[in-house]
Amino acid sequence: MVVSRIAFCTLIVSILAGCAAGRTTVDVAAPQSTNPSTGKYVRIDSPQDKRAFAVKPPSADMASLDPDEDASDASKARAIGRKRNGYGKALGDVVLPQGKTVSGLVEGALTSGFQEAGYIVVKPGDPEFATAPEVSAEIIDFWAWFQPGFWSVTTNHKSELRLSGEVGALHGDQSLKTRVSESKQVVTSSDWQEIVEKGLAAIASQTKSLVSGK
Repeated sequence: MVVSRIAFCTLIVSILAGCAAGRTTVDVAAPQSTNPSTGKYVRIDSPQDKRAFAVKPPSADMASLDPDEDASDASKARAIGRKRNGYGKALGDVVLPQGKTVSGLVEGALTSGFQEAGYIVVKPGDPEFATAPEVSAEIIDFWAWFQPGFWSVTTNHKSELRLSGEVGALHGDQSLKTRVSESKQVVTSSDWQEIVEKGLAAIASQTKSLVSGK
């Protein structure tokens, strides 16, 4: 039994450390909804990424980049997680593909949430864009991490947004926070995608509830 447990823990360490050197690119899709046929109009400004990145994060749930890699604003805009080994040591980064950003994903999730709440989200060039009520957002936190346990690994994602506008039950500045977790016996690189997409779905769901006042 002891040998089995040691072997299992070794396996977890190996999995978490797999492909740990360098950056891993993971494609993620935002929730998809469509505008209702009728409803009030709203426009969503591109969310501002205000995340603070730690140089030496004391815990895995804090945003950070490998100091041996590019740490420009462009890299930070694509960062969604940081790999660690089974002992908690920070390793390589997990980033979105070129052309995708956390801001873009969050905008997609917010758009879906407003659409599900019955709002028609307009874009630049739409006739109603200039007169539609405006909603702005700041991304305070958006991060994914893996947490090894004795018999399983927990995948996690959390976010914190600051929304501002006068739409439905949204008045002035309001905070929106999400947290999702899943327990896995074995984790793979695709689990980064899965947990972040669940986090985006949670943002859409909470946006709908916030705007609807439910």
